[in-house]
Amino acid sequence: MSRLRYLRWALAVLVVLLAAALPAAAQLQTGDLYGTVKGADGGALPGATVTLEGIGSPRVQVTETDGQFRFLGLYPGTYKLTAELSGFSTLEYPDIAIRIGGKTQIEVTLSGAVEDVITVTGESPLIDERQVNRGANVPAVELDKVPTARDPWSLLSLAPGVLVDRFNLGGNESGQQSNFLGVGSTSRDNVYAVDGVVLTDMNSVGDSATYFDFGAFEEVQFTVSSADVTVATSGVTINQVTKRGTNDWRGQARYLRTDGDWQSDPVVVDGVEGNKIDYVEEYGADIGGPVWKDHLWAWASYGESDINNIVIGGQLDRTKLEDFNSKLNFQTGQQNSGVLHYWTNDKLKFGRGAGPTRAPETTHDQTTPQDIIKIEDTFIPSANLVFTGLWSRDDGKFTLSPKGGLDADRYRDADGVLHGTNYDFAQDATIDQYRLDGNYFFDAGNTHNELKFGGGFRDQENHSGTVWPRGKFVVSGVFLDLDPGIAMVVFPRNRTVGIDSKYTSAWAQDTVSLDRWTINAGVRYDKQTLENLPSSDSGNPNTDLIPPINFKGNDAGGFEWETVVPRVSATYSLGEERRTLVRGSFSQYAEQLGQLPLASRVSPVGYAYAYFYFADANGNLLLDPNERGSLEFAYPYGFDPENPAALVSPNVNARNLKPSMTDELSLGLERSFRPNLAGGLTLTYRNIHDIPETRAFVTEDATGITRLATRDDWVQVGTVTGALPNGQTSAAIPYYDLKDGLTATGGSLYVNGDREMDYLGVSLSLTKRLSNRWMMRGHFTYADWNWNIGPEFRKYDDPTDVLSDSLGYADGDDVYFDRSSGNKTDVLVGGRWSFNLNGLYQVAPDRPWGFNLGGSLDGREGYITPPYVSRSSSVGSRSVQLTPDIDEFRHSDVMVFNAHADKELAFGDTRLILSLDGFNLTNQDDILQVERNARSGRRFEANEALSPRVFRLGATLRLH
Repeated sequence: MSRLRYLRWALAVLVVLLAAALPAAAQLQTGDLYGTVKGADGGALPGATVTLEGIGSPRVQVTETDGQFRFLGLYPGTYKLTAELSGFSTLEYPDIAIRIGGKTQIEVTLSGAVEDVITVTGESPLIDERQVNRGANVPAVELDKVPTARDPWSLLSLAPGVLVDRFNLGGNESGQQSNFLGVGSTSRDNVYAVDGVVLTDMNSVGDSATYFDFGAFEEVQFTVSSADVTVATSGVTINQVTKRGTNDWRGQARYLRTDGDWQSDPVVVDGVEGNKIDYVEEYGADIGGPVWKDHLWAWASYGESDINNIVIGGQLDRTKLEDFNSKLNFQTGQQNSGVLHYWTNDKLKFGRGAGPTRAPETTHDQTTPQDIIKIEDTFIPSANLVFTGLWSRDDGKFTLSPKGGLDADRYRDADGVLHGTNYDFAQDATIDQYRLDGNYFFDAGNTHNELKFGGGFRDQENHSGTVWPRGKFVVSGVFLDLDPGIAMVVFPRNRTVGIDSKYTSAWAQDTVSLDRWTINAGVRYDKQTLENLPSSDSGNPNTDLIPPINFKGNDAGGFEWETVVPRVSATYSLGEERRTLVRGSFSQYAEQLGQLPLASRVSPVGYAYAYFYFADANGNLLLDPNERGSLEFAYPYGFDPENPAALVSPNVNARNLKPSMTDELSLGLERSFRPNLAGGLTLTYRNIHDIPETRAFVTEDATGITRLATRDDWVQVGTVTGALPNGQTSAAIPYYDLKDGLTATGGSLYVNGDREMDYLGVSLSLTKRLSNRWMMRGHFTYADWNWNIGPEFRKYDDPTDVLSDSLGYADGDDVYFDRSSGNKTDVLVGGRWSFNLNGLYQVAPDRPWGFNLGGSLDGREGYITPPYVSRSSSVGSRSVQLTPDIDEFRHSDVMVFNAHADKELAFGDTRLILSLDGFNLTNQDDILQVERNARSGRRFEANEALSPRVFRLGATLRLH
């Protein structure tokens, strides 16, 4: 039996054994506490009773022969630990902080002199020998005291190396998800989780399937890289834990308002006023406490946000977020606990896509209702063995309705502005998740071992439909750089898609502790599959090239990705007090398999467009009846013009297609300078390989043979020049088309290529825990991220120097991934450096007039803005880059300073907190995106500027 087959067999047996061991505590939402009880002479003390109190029922353990104890699966928060042993003084640690994914480790020293209870005021160490995740944890105190826009995306700048496509000031961007990059990872590999439930939308892979109530969070964690086998991808994991009931009834109510009257005047560019806030309003409440003390706790919350923005050009973009959470936690004894969680929310958006490139009638009204339920149970049969099991379901819908309706014409003018109306879209999705986890502790010789093992299954089924108004839309020939009087009309298919994707995983990892060494070694198995479900379309009445189709479904080209990846890390502690840690790790990650466009591209009722030129005699950008005689077929997309009724797509997914893989090496040095001050330096290298690419199919007219187009099939047909942002004219840029005798089929091959990317980044971080009235955290990251273009890619690539490909933006050197959509119509997210510095200072906390001050400074390299000209060809329209270097033109670097102040007033057990937040206090007016098409009538005009200085008032009432 081969090694790979043996490993797959062994992992399958492991999953079966786990299923038989029902039930099991979930990952991604708890932390652990490890400790050793010793005497004054340093010897281990077995038989000591250790009690942990705080959240949930008290937990009790008796130390083992080596004095060790452990408490796993702890909800984040503050705990009190008490250690007792006959003949020794009792010792208390009243303030032990537990964080999501944290591995808090303490040493308890009992005095032989029998005295009263001894209280230890010091907190747990800031650096953690067992930790294998890199990123940031944002606890409740920072969620409240550090100025943020109160959504998870606005916190991303707190994680080292993460780059975001926007700056959220006072909540002006909270109605839409941000696009963001990790350290050498694209947005396709980002993951979202809430209370252990993965909520990544695989239909729009890397996005969240839902929206969130910031007031329901207890803690938020960002993971940017990890040697932990439970972390599936190389992207950023946004992990959120909501609050829960405890043995004390607690509740709060909040109201916050950001008003347009409290902001500075927006920037004016070319006589046009920049974007600004009309008003942003948030209110909500939550309450939780014991139903049956030490056994059953309840918690519920409601939150609502009303976000009203005015974009450049004066349109209103309004979003309303509604969210209800309810949770029952139960504990039947020391060995069993669990939770029932029900969550429902909706996003109502009015004017999605508003901006200077969209007339109001082309914007969408959106709904996104979701119902999510989770059941989880933890079983602890012994002090050395823990199991956790989880099941969840997410039923969600997503709709986009055009304000212009469906009985109107859609067209784009010479300025690139969309008019008339837009498409209608509706989607239903169901996500089911099952997960089992186990932890087993044992000693082997002189080593202490923690074996982590588990498995999971997730299934997402999507059904969606797109309806185009009147079955056509027109694009100005001026905008596309066509001959005078010529425009383009597109006849699309009303796409109807049903897709099912399944994700099966299993993992095992051992954490070995030996003196100063902590070693993690594990392996992860993943199987990812796609399937196109049956669907049909009645065809486009404007052309025979888009006929009716009744599709029976297919296997999406045979998608079945199976990967086995290793994760290894080692940590060595230096010095007598172990205050310096040296870390190293090797991790491998497989790309997560998204539904779009990989499944729909091989469905005959997926994306399909027939492009035609026509003489727009009256220049009204409408295809009038008397102009139909001038229609000239230009090129197809997603169908074969020689056989348009075929029940197979002209696109092909390679049968041996593999996911792109990421190999990661990291080296780190961490130092605890003081008990409450620590810093670190991390060097990360990533190589991304097996990157898929598309290669165009062509048919030889003479032989009828269909094959892949190669570099020899392209001939130069002209050059283009265009205006540059600096007022100069570009050099003549050649562009290419297929040579005579070849016809594009409208299809392409999706296959692994020989391009690779190398990422090398260094991050410096510093953390000062809250003590002596102040706290601070900060990081700075500088990275170099480059393409390595292989000969096979060049063999099949169109030699025209275009800006975009299926994965990112490249000029053969720097990588600028992920062009955003929605209001961020043209933001290229990448940059070489970024930083964040935030902190809190308590002013006279022991005085009646005392108050808190918080601040945050964000900075990043400016967004690039490469100019281009659109050129049509037999394979479609392309954006021809007008500069030799993609980053020749760049917006100014962005730095934003925000601040927070609050005052707490006490009335018995009730607290009233009044707060004031200021955003963009230096009133920077940086341009963030412009129209980059050099042929557009709006060329290089601003599409977005940084929102002006604005203030937010808040009031929170807390009951303890």
